[in-house]
Amino acid sequence: MLRKITGLALALLLSLLFTAAAFAADEEKKASEWGTVTGQARLYYFTQRNKTTGDDFDNIKESFALGGWLKYETPWLMDHFGGGAALYGTMPISGELNQRKQGGTGLLDPANNEGFAVLGEAYLKARYSETEARVWRQRLETPFINSNDSRMLPQSYEAYGFKSSDIDTVQASLYWVDKEKARDSEVFEPMTKMAGLDGTDGGVLMAGVDWTPVDDYPTRFWNYYAPDLDNTFFTELKYLFGDPQGVAYELLFQGVDQRSVGEQRAGNYSTGEAGLMGTLKYAGISLNVGGSIVDDSYGIRNSWGNYPFFNNLMSYAFNRAGEKTLLLGVGYDFSRVGFKGFKADVKAGFGDTPDSGRNASPDRNEYDLNTYYDFDGELKGLSLLGRFSYQDADGDLGGKDGFQVRLRLQYNFQLL
Repeated sequence: MLRKITGLALALLLSLLFTAAAFAADEEKKASEWGTVTGQARLYYFTQRNKTTGDDFDNIKESFALGGWLKYETPWLMDHFGGGAALYGTMPISGELNQRKQGGTGLLDPANNEGFAVLGEAYLKARYSETEARVWRQRLETPFINSNDSRMLPQSYEAYGFKSSDIDTVQASLYWVDKEKARDSEVFEPMTKMAGLDGTDGGVLMAGVDWTPVDDYPTRFWNYYAPDLDNTFFTELKYLFGDPQGVAYELLFQGVDQRSVGEQRAGNYSTGEAGLMGTLKYAGISLNVGGSIVDDSYGIRNSWGNYPFFNNLMSYAFNRAGEKTLLLGVGYDFSRVGFKGFKADVKAGFGDTPDSGRNASPDRNEYDLNTYYDFDGELKGLSLLGRFSYQDADGDLGGKDGFQVRLRLQYNFQLL
């Protein structure tokens, strides 16, 4: 009962802030001597529907919710010390669209399709030169541990570490990540428990380097060591060439090596994935063609964030054992024809997996349509997102077709 009341109060607060910020949308807001107050309000509808038997999409997950976050961050004290805190919250809008048995959408509590509120961020920070350290609850944005902010609320973590840009062209990071709050939960759980190991209390040592040795050649090298679970190494190499004002090209390579370590609590495994994608951009049009392959021994474990590979679509990550994937995409920026702020793209992923053996699984294809609109002028900060996905799975090995709809109205604002 208390959680419901707290969620309702928070949602009402967010609504009032949304209104107040809208009236002041045309005023420039800057950090004051007292710090900054920023926020985000979201109105979100989500449904995923799958077939069980026959042609009806009768396995339903559905939520319609209001929520967001409100954050205060101090100014730098003595130019070296500071802190921040953010309150996260979400609540259902309509009982008909938020039935208890249809939870699990990522917008609300998965067990009851109800709202909640939580102190999602609360950290102290310190800096010297171009190095900044943060401790306790915070958002992290790295390849395998990230905010996964595609529903109502972001994921956040209890973590301790630093990032540094003191070396030219390099940003280095080192963190011990102890606990995670999932995007549909108010509880911070140990990282190993979030990876499926109930009864454990382990964390992850995370280290990474983002390096741009020369212009147009950004690289990433990240490693995640979870004692007695596994070690995951991720690399990304990108090459940009051509004329940004004319025809531009991009080549992207991504690779991951993952293997069990220590007591191997999730089993003994060693696997990997590699992928290559090419992109062509011209006159607002972008074309993507990519392919990837996963080792046929085991699939890739992805326990703590949004999967970083380019072939990760709305529903399928295409990272199962032995999976070979083809990705095709086309997008267009409609500002070229007078519709400023409007973009759309279509993506299709085709996944082929073994038909026999211990890693046999159904072949799966996915087709996504994504539309984005950022308002301008007096409505600056307001955006509208519409996404649709159709999943086509091979029924011979137990696959189930399905479709997904996401509609999101979002407003970003700054009060101080």
